Amino acid sequence: MVRGTAIRALVGLLVLVAAPSMAMALTPEEAARKVAETYGVEVLRVREVEEDGRRLYLLTVMLPGGDRNDAFQVGTLTVDADTGEPVPRLRHRPDGYELPPPPAGMAPEPTADRLRERTFGRH
Repeated sequence: MVRGTAIRALVGLLVLVAAPSMAMALTPEEAARKVAETYGVEVLRVREVEEDGRRLYLLTVMLPGGDRNDAFQVGTLTVDADTGEPVPRLRHRPDGYELPPPPAGMAPEPTADRLRERTFGRH
């Protein structure tokens, strides 16, 4: 009887501890605000994706204008949906690293052979 009560209490405690962390996941708007404030960029778009069982936000961002070469440059930042922290795009493996897949709707990068064919024609 005491053992069953202890197990129920432990399960209840785990639920209470896990619930706030699930509730603390950032909304897309919160993630956009955090990235804009941290990096001084304008967030143009936020997309939610799942990769390796992990929720991520892909943020399309633009650098501010000015008299620099990178003024108005647009890029994509990947952040963890729970923390808003940046996520590295290269995955290190024992035999090297793996590039991430292209975002949905984008064509994959051409291979070196394909680029040579376009430039020099088939030989």
